[in-house]
Formats: sequence, C-alpha cells, structure tokens
Amino acid sequence: MSDEILRPWEVRSSRTLLRDRWINLRADHCVTRRGAQLDPYYVLEYEDWVHVVALDEEDRLLLVRQYRHGAGVTSLELPGGKLDAHESDPVAAGARELLEETGHAAPSLRHLARLSPNPATHSNWIHVLYGEGAKEVAPLKLDSGEDIRVERIPWREALALTLGGGIINSQHVGLLIVALAQTKGVKIGG
Repeated sequence: MSDEILRPWEVRSSRTLLRDRWINLRADHCVTRRGAQLDPYYVLEYEDWVHVVALDEEDRLLLVRQYRHGAGVTSLELPGGKLDAHESDPVAAGARELLEETGHAAPSLRHLARLSPNPATHSNWIHVLYGEGAKEVAPLKLDSGEDIRVERIPWREALALTLGGGIINSQHVGLLIVALAQTKGVKIGG
C-alpha cells in the first residue's frame, strides 16, 4: 500500500456540536487520500485520562467499585480520572486521583505508557501509572457523581479476576495487563 494513502486526511471544515465540562463533540468534514468525503466525521475530545495500578504494602492491588450509569452496572476498576484543565503532568494527576478515590498515597508513581482509548474517534490519551507501597493517609474525597468502595485484592487474584471477566472496563483490563507485564513479568498467552 502506498504511503500516500496512509497520510492524514484533509479537514475542510470543523464545527463543535457540544461542549461542556465533560465532553467536546466535534464534526469534521474530511476528505481521505482516496477522495472519499466523510461529512460528518465525529471526534470526541476529552481531557487526557490517567489510571493508577497501585499496590499497597501487602502487595494488594487497590481497586475501586462504583456504579457506572452508561452500562447500568457496578464496575470494579482502577482508580483514576481525567487531568484537570490546569494539569499537564499525568503523574501528579494520578497521585491526586489515587488519593481522592482511595485515600492512599504511593511513595512514588512512575509513568508506564501513553495509549489511545480509541484512535478512530477520540483525541485524548490514557496514561497508566504504577506505584508500590501505597499507604492509606486520608479519607476519600469524592466528586458529586462518585460513590466508591475501595477494594484491596492480591495482585495475582486481581489478574485472574481480570482475565475471567471480573473487571469489565476493557481499557482497565488492558492497562492492568500492561502494568503487570512491565512490573511483575506477567505473560499472557503462549
């Protein structure tokens, strides 16, 4: 396939359909390199997201269980959220989210990966962080739409739970596997 076809599309116009504190929905008029007109082509613009794979002093993974209205279910997830408008450092934002959602702080967090939640439709990035030795240091500080229960699960059990469908957020499944592969040498598959 020619490299010409793989170049970015021409954007002839762009308009914002919806903008609020949570989301920006944009409609672009695009022309592909083969000349196809895509109008509208919708793009979801979010702030970057950050999620934390944090282990406590007993090597247990800190997870949060909360109701998720979109799916109408209670979901077991990694602590995290969006970078606030004034934030540019995913590590600082991850430390803030970990403290707010779990009451824990890790002595150090390290950035493992920057990934796209969906490169076809999303303009933002997901950052996955890793920390060990997290200690409970404060009460939870939740947003108005959050009701969270913190769960501490030995990381091997959490991995089995993840692979068995106990964690349903596909992004969190991938982020957890990336983190455990990089930090604990976990191998998935043959």
